[in-house]
Amino acid sequence: MLRQLFKLLATLLLLLLSCSIHGKAEEKNPLPFVDEDWGDGLKVLTTFKPAKCEHKAKTSDVVHYHYVGRLGIDGRTFGKSFDYNSPYIVALGQGRIIAGMDRGLLGTCLWERRRITIPPHLGYGERGVGSTIPPNSTLVFYVRLIKLERNGFSLGEDQSIESLWNSGLASYSRQEWQPTVDLLEEALKLYHQYENVTSECLKRCNSEEPPQLNDTQSAVFTAAVNDDSLMPQFLVYAARSKCIAKCKSRQLPSKLRMPDSDVLAAFRRHEPYSYLHYSYFKLGNIEEGAKCLFTYCFSHTETMCSEGLTYYRRQLGLRDDEVVYRIPGKLPHHKAYLVAKAAYENKEWQKSVDSFESALALYNEALEHCQLVCEDSMHINMSQHGVSGQKVAKFNQHSLSVDSMEYYALLTTIVRELLGCRTGCIDKLATVEGIHIDSYLQSHFHYLQFNYYKLGMLERAAETAATYLILDPSSVVMNENVHLYTNYSLN
Repeated sequence: MLRQLFKLLATLLLLLLSCSIHGKAEEKNPLPFVDEDWGDGLKVLTTFKPAKCEHKAKTSDVVHYHYVGRLGIDGRTFGKSFDYNSPYIVALGQGRIIAGMDRGLLGTCLWERRRITIPPHLGYGERGVGSTIPPNSTLVFYVRLIKLERNGFSLGEDQSIESLWNSGLASYSRQEWQPTVDLLEEALKLYHQYENVTSECLKRCNSEEPPQLNDTQSAVFTAAVNDDSLMPQFLVYAARSKCIAKCKSRQLPSKLRMPDSDVLAAFRRHEPYSYLHYSYFKLGNIEEGAKCLFTYCFSHTETMCSEGLTYYRRQLGLRDDEVVYRIPGKLPHHKAYLVAKAAYENKEWQKSVDSFESALALYNEALEHCQLVCEDSMHINMSQHGVSGQKVAKFNQHSLSVDSMEYYALLTTIVRELLGCRTGCIDKLATVEGIHIDSYLQSHFHYLQFNYYKLGMLERAAETAATYLILDPSSVVMNENVHLYTNYSLN
């Protein structure tokens, strides 16, 4: 009697547990899965789909999937990939698998699970497969996609900017325009992710406390750089480099933390947009091609820029002061500059003032970003050489002690490169649509002082003329204008 009672209680507990699990499943998926009719008797049912699906299988992709194959008539298993301890690997759309599976796998997300029901004429038809699959059998496959490759590159895994860049260039050399676009666009996504995190880390680490040197280290430092006044700034750079490396490691995948410096420099020069512009052009996408070329030519002076931009303006019906830009959310200072200059030539003084003031604000943002990029390049060099204010640095396979003169000589070289990079930012930003403009920053104030004069705002005209003189003190004309505006405003 007691044994029967225990059996009854156990049965009740199992029923309650079953109901609980069933209830939770219904709460998560209130609607049952339904077979989708894909035509010709092919049916596809998705049993699991990841919340985030960035990549879907398409023709020519190489898919890696596990499967269990069953006969539709009685559910008997005729094969499964687990028997071979490896997934099935095949390129879609090449006729290398039965037609029903070739079609049924299209659009699958990475890690998605599907049940694919394949009618006989899309399977093995009248011939069947020996004694395993009878003739005219309907087949039911349960599949799970575990890897997806496109153009020789694995999607959905930790990727590096370098590998995508190199694969994109290889596709470009083979004149494979769509693969080039796919690979370089993916590389740009990772690059922008790296830049956003890097900018945040650089700002966050600005307040990092520098390490303290003992008397011996201080004496060696002074002898190495021949200027003890530089010591505080060098130590700040060393401490900041260590902080930035930690910050990046917390927010970036391992393959993005330390990009190849040459590849990173190419992206910061907007070189991918040169290849993208031509690839999009060959694919017939004129609008995207124009955006890419405009973006590339903001920092390059080449014949391709002047001729190409003229062509795209004509094709898209753009005015001379209209600019299309590739990077979303970022308005280039060049665009505001061109609008302001056009307004000046049309004697629209107030519009010209507003646009030039806007251009200056955008220029300051661009200059700040350029200098942050320079600092990041320096910190990459410091990290690669192990210069972080710790006990040793590694350079050319040699360990350099903090007590050695070579340590600080190395640090001096790295920081000197930083200063050269920062100085180059002003020259870099002075390229507008493939044309380098001498005295680009000064020209903003040159136009502004005359605009303010025409608007009768003489104090503002004097201020902007005086600002021009800070940048170019030798200008005779601007010295006279400052004197003229000041006298007028006093009277």
